[in-house]
Amino acid sequence: MSAMTDSARDRRTEVRRLIDSMEHAKIISDGHFSALGMLITDASLSADEPALVECQDGLQWLHRHYLDVNALDGAQREQRGRILGLIDVVHWALKRLPSGLQLALQPDGHAARFMLAVFRRQGLSNQQLAAELGTDETEISRVGRKLLSAGVVWRRKEWRQNAWDLTPRGRHYLETSGLLPADADIDADIDADAGPGRRAEPARAAETASRSPDGVPRHTDTSRPTRPTRSGEPPRPAQG
Repeated sequence: MSAMTDSARDRRTEVRRLIDSMEHAKIISDGHFSALGMLITDASLSADEPALVECQDGLQWLHRHYLDVNALDGAQREQRGRILGLIDVVHWALKRLPSGLQLALQPDGHAARFMLAVFRRQGLSNQQLAAELGTDETEISRVGRKLLSAGVVWRRKEWRQNAWDLTPRGRHYLETSGLLPADADIDADIDADAGPGRRAEPARAAETASRSPDGVPRHTDTSRPTRPTRSGEPPRPAQG
């Protein structure tokens, strides 16, 4: 948890340093806007409210420099427009934070159990979640829309079914809200072949025991008897 706190503190410091640099620059460069845009994105995904508040205050301070200018030239009008655009982005990022939406979930409620189920196994469908929570798919859709609007889950399509994943913001909310059980494996290995955020499943015993040197499972058909062969040849299955 300390690493996350240090990261958030560094992000807030970087926002402050960047805003100060933009304030004293004669012309705010594209590099300034790009760097600030990336910081806003990172802070939003990480639910880093202090960094977003720092950014909002700094951008509003920058915008004040354009209020007392009677006639702005073309470059100044463009800079003011980009600053106003970023202020809007930060405003909505703060509104979508779990704290800003007052997302206080009851541990035994459907919303909290929905998030915990997806934390344990990402990519669950509406039908699977309904079975997990002991409810119907209509309730799952309703709860899913609420969590989706809070930015703590995201929804994708797998063929004709919804598949639900936990966002970084949702993971952060579970870690800081006390909803995770004490023995939850937060740093569980991720299966790179299973898609983003999915946890690795243990390999089947038969495949683990029989793999070629290059890691490809050998498929041995033991249903057919083998017949003797001439010396030096491997046994071949008997023809059915």
